[in-house]
Amino acid sequence: MRRIERMPTPGSIAAGQTATVNLPLGPTYHRLNIRMMAAATGGTAANVPVADWGNYIGEIRLMVNGDTRIEIDAADLVKMNQYYGQTLDAGVLPLFLSQPWMRTWQGEDNTAYGTAAGMASFTLEMDLKDDKVIGKLEVYAVQSEPKPFGGHLRIQRFSQQMGLQGVKEVSDLPLGAYNMLAMHLSTAAIDKVEILANNVKVIEMDKVIRNAHQKVIDRVPQTGMTHIDFLTERRLGEALYMGLTDFRAKLEFTADNVNYKLYAVSMQGVA
Repeated sequence: MRRIERMPTPGSIAAGQTATVNLPLGPTYHRLNIRMMAAATGGTAANVPVADWGNYIGEIRLMVNGDTRIEIDAADLVKMNQYYGQTLDAGVLPLFLSQPWMRTWQGEDNTAYGTAAGMASFTLEMDLKDDKVIGKLEVYAVQSEPKPFGGHLRIQRFSQQMGLQGVKEVSDLPLGAYNMLAMHLSTAAIDKVEILANNVKVIEMDKVIRNAHQKVIDRVPQTGMTHIDFLTERRLGEALYMGLTDFRAKLEFTADNVNYKLYAVSMQGVA
């Protein structure tokens, strides 16, 4: 059975500090649940409302052997979870490593983090916001039987900017032997999207088609976000292989001076 265990108490639980949890090695990790009660200065700590996680936690990082494998802002993690149809409760912010929204158990579990071999350290870091009262900060893990570190979910964050309306071509994402699952951009000011892989067009959609298509596959497009999803039928085997010579995303912006974050969600560590 899957077990749920409370992890060691985070170090440096204080406003303005980075809370760090050294996750025990051995089991396979499927999900980390961040449990938090907090309030603004002078208030009484309570379960953090779903919409307010970004007020209390900034960046969240999951690190393997000191190398960051997942990097995402708490507010954007809320939206990403909701995009995949997850209903969140106040006081708990899940970081999904397995993907329960996939069609098969192999698709669900192949992105989990095995820690039985191939790891010297496994660490979760959370940047806590200034001027907050923190009543509780704990981490709970959903685990299964030991497996070695291999295929796993990775979330890379890239900060980008678009000065004027028009088409921006993103061509500098890392190439290599891994599989791209989705791209999530923290702006809604994008209409048409084209994706070219080795000069072959694999996606061409405007915002209306994009949102309608994603709802068919039980996604929930989020306000203030643009989602480019390569798993159009919820099958991990349909991910975009990035062992390419050329990858380009053409994004049509409908506003000026847009500063945004691009999250590249991928499966790495397998041939």
